[in-house]
Amino acid sequence: MARFRLREWFIRARQTSGQQRMSPEEVDRIAGMFLALAKGEPLARPSRYWEELNKMNLAQLSAHGYENFKRTIALNYFTWVRILPWDSQIVFLCKNLSLGAIFRAIWKAFGISAQRYFSTIDVIQSFSYGLLGSLLWEYVLRLSLAEALLALREPPEGNPPFLYPRPDMRVSQDLANSLLEYDSFQSAIRAPGIILELGAGYGRNAFVIMKLHPKVKYVLVDIPPALWIAERYLSTIFPEKRVFRYRDFETFEDVADEYERAEIAFLLSSQLAALPIDSVDLVINISSLHEMRADQVAYYMERFDNVLKPGGHLYIKQWKEAKVLFEGVTLVEADYPIPAGWATIMNRTARVQTRFFESLYGKPDLIPPSPK
Repeated sequence: MARFRLREWFIRARQTSGQQRMSPEEVDRIAGMFLALAKGEPLARPSRYWEELNKMNLAQLSAHGYENFKRTIALNYFTWVRILPWDSQIVFLCKNLSLGAIFRAIWKAFGISAQRYFSTIDVIQSFSYGLLGSLLWEYVLRLSLAEALLALREPPEGNPPFLYPRPDMRVSQDLANSLLEYDSFQSAIRAPGIILELGAGYGRNAFVIMKLHPKVKYVLVDIPPALWIAERYLSTIFPEKRVFRYRDFETFEDVADEYERAEIAFLLSSQLAALPIDSVDLVINISSLHEMRADQVAYYMERFDNVLKPGGHLYIKQWKEAKVLFEGVTLVEADYPIPAGWATIMNRTARVQTRFFESLYGKPDLIPPSPK
């Protein structure tokens, strides 16, 4: 209990900033997203945890700007910098690597420790990021991944803390995790097809998938300021793609034509229910359902069932046991209500993040008739 109270204190202690590096137009656009979200379905609004975390995210944006988000807000998504020798990720990686690979990663971590992380403990955070990231890439490089995956490079947008596991590689910890996740759900990708990701963060998985499958349509559903960051980031990375930028709308018919033409679309979580039923081939959710209340999890599972086409797939990756801060509730794997009739294609402990489970489900092609 004391550990969770300390984490809550840490979040609240970092919710103010004496600087403003964002333009008035950027501040107003994010504020407009929050106002629209507040008018929407209550179950689609942020949990108390995300309400508090977003105050910290906004303070970090104010202090350091969009241009540095991969060193600030990204650390609140899936970029890991707070590790200990007995951390489950470190234990897994050391068990699955040779001594030579471990020592190589430690050596590289010392070189990375000079990179700044906008923190009072820069050197510690940088070393931790470098050690975990270097070990992670040593593990990824020993897997039998496709050459196209290993050829991807981390975009410089957002000022990422780069890793160089090999002299010709400029990558990141996030990119390595995205490759592992892609390897888990790639069989469910249809091209051309439509992929929807709830809680996409800044779009690390969207980047990987659209690079490897240029013909897919990607729909990102999130809350601000993450939605605003992802919209700006992916629009910059893929300037050639037609983008449906977030906007408030009364009915989906008001924007249906533009949405259909878009190759990337950005929606608030409260707008997910407006999408046409049976319109998406693959739904992805990584490390965000476990930050909600059980009634919110059930709400999104129902939305996934509605939006997925028959024969479509759902991939989730969540903590096996998650304490939802500020809510005082705990979620376990059994608290994710998979719709009746869906097939479990894969369910296992996640690689590297062994306190997570990952699952791939298939929605049946044909819905059997109701018994008379």
